[in-house]
Amino acid sequence: CTEKTMLAQSEKQWQQLFADFGLTMKVEPVGCCGMAGTFGHEAKHLDESVRLFEMSWQQPLSKYKPSQIMATGYSCRSQVARLEQFKPRHPLQVLLKHMEGV
Repeated sequence: CTEKTMLAQSEKQWQQLFADFGLTMKVEPVGCCGMAGTFGHEAKHLDESVRLFEMSWQQPLSKYKPSQIMATGYSCRSQVARLEQFKPRHPLQVLLKHMEGV
């Protein structure tokens, strides 16, 4: 959420960076994952946190294998790990793996 609000062009910049390495990145339109920093960790917000995730992230995630999913935000990666039992990689991890194989 912070990256989307503070760096509005970040998704396009990530796509361009991937293209510079000969890779394609598809961006799925998702909103808040429901974690939002400490919000999703607080017991009083747990149900709301899960509902936000289900509304925005669950369906787009179901279209891909876990190995195909990336997320830049720590909170988003943590929320997916908590609710989907896998942790998406950060795009830089994917680029590093690609560079190691080149």
